[in-house]
Amino acid sequence: MATIELAHLSDHLEEDDLEATLEAVLSESGTTFTSSDEEDSEVLESTIDDDVFTDFRDRLEANDLDADVYVPVEFDDIVNVGELRVASTHALRLVLDSLREDFFVEDEEAEETEEDDIDDDFERDLADNDEASSYYADEDGGIEMKDEQLRHVWRAVFRASRESIERNMPLFLND
Repeated sequence: MATIELAHLSDHLEEDDLEATLEAVLSESGTTFTSSDEEDSEVLESTIDDDVFTDFRDRLEANDLDADVYVPVEFDDIVNVGELRVASTHALRLVLDSLREDFFVEDEEAEETEEDDIDDDFERDLADNDEASSYYADEDGGIEMKDEQLRHVWRAVFRASRESIERNMPLFLND
């Protein structure tokens, strides 16, 4: 199972990697990162199916932002630190916003009022089209289930990225 975790860099990286690579690259971009020592590491999500997580990360990769660690400072590139790829949590937020439509995730206020209308329209469309009906209504609901799982991962990463910025802690996406 894949996990989403807020943790200190020192929990996953050697001190040499931290000092030599990450700090040097961040200082070149005009920024520094110091994690809050007061915050405890926390696993935010640990029950994500590996195949679904791989599909989600493929979408991040398509947007040139698939990384293992996201730090809450602004910089442009993905940096290799040891065996990990490091990117900006702020850049992740921008990519997540652009992926929102792909995952059919709407703002929470709009979601509550429009959800019933969308479901009714979708069911009506399926009833009108036998081919679409057989496509979306496979025996185990695999397509709909995978879409829902991808939406779940998007929401979990979106919430985790917000917490990463608010708590000034790196976000780890572990396969």
